[in-house]
Amino acid sequence: MEHLLSVEQARKIILSNFKKNKSTTIPLEQANGKVLAADVFAIFNQPPFSNSSMDGFAVKAEDTRHATPDQPVELVVIEDIAAGYHPKSQINNGQSSRIMTGGPLPPGANAVIPVEKTNFSDRYNQRARPSSVLIYKPANRGDNVRPEGQDIHQGEKIFQQAHKLRAQDLGSLAAQGIAEVEVVKNPVIALLSSGDELLKPGDPLVPGKIFDSNTITIKTLLESFGASVINLGVAKDDVRDIKAKLDLINDLDLDLLISTAGVSVGVFDLIRDVILDNGKLNFWKVNMRPGKPLTFGEFQNVPFIGLPGNPVSAFVSSLVFVKPVIQHLLGIDQKEELFKTVVDEEISSDGRESYLRAEIRIVNGVYHARLASHQGSANILSLVYANALLIIPAGVKSVPEGKTVDFFWI
Repeated sequence: MEHLLSVEQARKIILSNFKKNKSTTIPLEQANGKVLAADVFAIFNQPPFSNSSMDGFAVKAEDTRHATPDQPVELVVIEDIAAGYHPKSQINNGQSSRIMTGGPLPPGANAVIPVEKTNFSDRYNQRARPSSVLIYKPANRGDNVRPEGQDIHQGEKIFQQAHKLRAQDLGSLAAQGIAEVEVVKNPVIALLSSGDELLKPGDPLVPGKIFDSNTITIKTLLESFGASVINLGVAKDDVRDIKAKLDLINDLDLDLLISTAGVSVGVFDLIRDVILDNGKLNFWKVNMRPGKPLTFGEFQNVPFIGLPGNPVSAFVSSLVFVKPVIQHLLGIDQKEELFKTVVDEEISSDGRESYLRAEIRIVNGVYHARLASHQGSANILSLVYANALLIIPAGVKSVPEGKTVDFFWI
């Protein structure tokens, strides 16, 4: 009987050959999508000073206590305060300062009256500072004021190690005056596709040929996980061409080498032979569907993963095996978050651990799933229709309609 490794066994063998990448310090503007190598703490309070959340007049709230539209309170205007201006005058009883959004709250003030609640609602943008203002509505302490430290306090943790930086995160760091961040170096992966049947998209289609979809699919997928991918191109089914393209890695500092196709048991699956002549292979087949002919080893001391050639098999194998490697190198928790869904049709499997493309929708607050198109491993369009992969455990050959199974989003 053919010996197949379980998915979990295969993943453990692969991950045991990798350790977290070293860190590097880079400019903030280059950090989008990078993973933090260390915790980041606030250097100072944010905002660093109390400021106005709107255009209006900074006041002592108690001065406005009896203000009404019929009997407004009149206050003397002693200063204009724009954003970026440092107030020079203290607000005393009976006084106010005209203040713009973001302007620092002057000493003595404890509230801001919106311009719409004054007699300047239709002429607030006049350049000359008014000598006085009429207040039509009382204010409470703190009204329309963004207090110092409202967002975060000095010394408070902003981000945790292994956090993947997004646009809003970069903005938060910039607001702290942080110009550089320590991040984990992106894993560098070389990708080789193979097959005499493959044409470059854009070339004329000829009988017996197909267009190469694996290269752009897998390259883009791995980049979305956080890897930098170097495309080695498409090798012909020829040992010399495969060897020549693989030898390109001699000048590269790689974390991983990946191929699609060429590692199964076919007559022209020659990548396997080249790897064995210049390295080693640790296993051949995994008890999963799609993606059974997965290979792991090393080539010229670089870890190697051989993905299946069928587009869906390569995609799913990348999610199940390559994504955890990239996350491991980046220091990210590798556990995929699983959810539960009810299946709305009977599902058949062959007993291998199966990852089936599905469309998940919510009905009355419950996830429901139907298979997305045909489940053949060459049907890449099914990945377009699917938004999740259902996980059918090893040994299970039939899942009745209405049964609950695990899934993860794609």
